[in-house]
Amino acid sequence: MERTKAVIEEASVHKIVGDLFKRKPPGLRFNETDAVVITARTEDGRVMTETFYLCLKPDGTFDEQSMGSDASQARRHRLARFIRYYGFAEDISIYNLRDGVGDWKGRAVEVLPSEKGDIIFTP
Repeated sequence: MERTKAVIEEASVHKIVGDLFKRKPPGLRFNETDAVVITARTEDGRVMTETFYLCLKPDGTFDEQSMGSDASQARRHRLARFIRYYGFAEDISIYNLRDGVGDWKGRAVEVLPSEKGDIIFTP
């Protein structure tokens, strides 16, 4: 599949319960309380949204390693790879995601076409 370019139009951090859902969706663990929601648009106008689930610390950082299931840990690793790949931060352990996510607007990302809709590429 050939990647295309898109620009992040919106990036924000939300509480899963309250901001996004009335109840926590099945499959998410107790230690996944926050979500980073990214919306990007390609040059031809296609819009895609990507959501990363995690638990933010009070200082706005997050641990790449999580307690609990492998699925929860895989979701955090995926977010960390996204942040490193697109150059938002080098050291995840000190990166304040809550403050830094606002700077993502206008940055270029790569998009992969999919049968279910385009997805933002994360290595």
